[in-house]
Amino acid sequence: MRVLLTFTYGVSLNDWNDRGIITREISLYKKLIENNKNKFYFLTFGTDNDFKYSELLEKIEIIPVFDKITSQIPKFHFIKSLLLPIRLKKLLNDVDVIKTNQIRGSWIACITKILFRKKIIIRGGYDWLSRYKDSATKNGIKSYLKYLINYIWIFLTELFAFRLADGIILTNIEDISFIVKCFKLKKKYKNGKIKFIINFVDTDIFKPLSVRKKEKHIIFIGNIKKVKNLENLCRAFKDLKGFCLDIIGNGPCTKRLMYMVKELDLNVNFLGTIPNNKIPEILNQYEMFILPSYYEGNPKALLEAMSCGIACIGSNIQGINSIIKHKENGYLCGTSHIEIRKAIEKLGADENLRSKLGKNARNYIVENCSLKSIAQQEYLFYRKILGR
Repeated sequence: MRVLLTFTYGVSLNDWNDRGIITREISLYKKLIENNKNKFYFLTFGTDNDFKYSELLEKIEIIPVFDKITSQIPKFHFIKSLLLPIRLKKLLNDVDVIKTNQIRGSWIACITKILFRKKIIIRGGYDWLSRYKDSATKNGIKSYLKYLINYIWIFLTELFAFRLADGIILTNIEDISFIVKCFKLKKKYKNGKIKFIINFVDTDIFKPLSVRKKEKHIIFIGNIKKVKNLENLCRAFKDLKGFCLDIIGNGPCTKRLMYMVKELDLNVNFLGTIPNNKIPEILNQYEMFILPSYYEGNPKALLEAMSCGIACIGSNIQGINSIIKHKENGYLCGTSHIEIRKAIEKLGADENLRSKLGKNARNYIVENCSLKSIAQQEYLFYRKILGR
């Protein structure tokens, strides 16, 4: 079968590379090609610069569309994106199914379905609407109006996408309950057209290694943005004698966070962006991994750390507490700096508990999230949607 993956709106292969995640993100599709001889196309929001990754992607064909959207004005970018299905008519006629990488940008798949009657699968790492509703600032009339306009826009985007979708993939079971109720999708759900597929981990790469541990060193990996709750994480180290936090990643809050760390003289190091294929060896050097987010979908960094057999701490929120079972395969805590500090102190002082959590975490990932298993689930879902 021929599958077109539309990237998240505004995201290119170059963005994936800059974030260090390109090898991880393409591995699922390379596995699907290897196992089932499928043909994949990547519709990216990049320029011809994305073609430099052709050798890495091997048999995946790259279609960068920002060369077709020449305006530098973001609103015009969006308007022109609505015309892409017409401009790419020849390509779209050749594909069997279109899958979105995230809900943002799903309008391209939906318009293609309307114009060319193609099967579409809407995939989301998390539900956009429910996360926005819980996290957006609403203080003051101006902020509330901005929130309301964005909320309506996101609601209509999801309504349009989910109601038109031939299939829906979400990585969080709570998100499925939300969209079924919110958008009245019971019939699709009963017919098996809504699928829970957890994010994958290449367990042959992300695995326990015999390397020396950095004593009392804790690692965070991810985007440095407000939702990750890194200010409270860093503040937790104010009174944590002997402990050190290493942060891998970058993002809009990096400079502010670095300034705060310097001002408070915290034992925190910023390691920048590191390619995903180098992360397994780095993870194995740490006793603990931590993810104290305010909300998550199905966090890949957490799954990869668990796959390496590391004791993991996560905030007790949707998207994390569906993965971590407290004191069984990980440790849950609150989101305040005091609660985070107590969790680190508790786990840091108990080597037996860390060992137990690490072993159980590895077993959980092998049983539930292996790349081979997830690729097979995805392939069978494509076939179901196509009636094959």
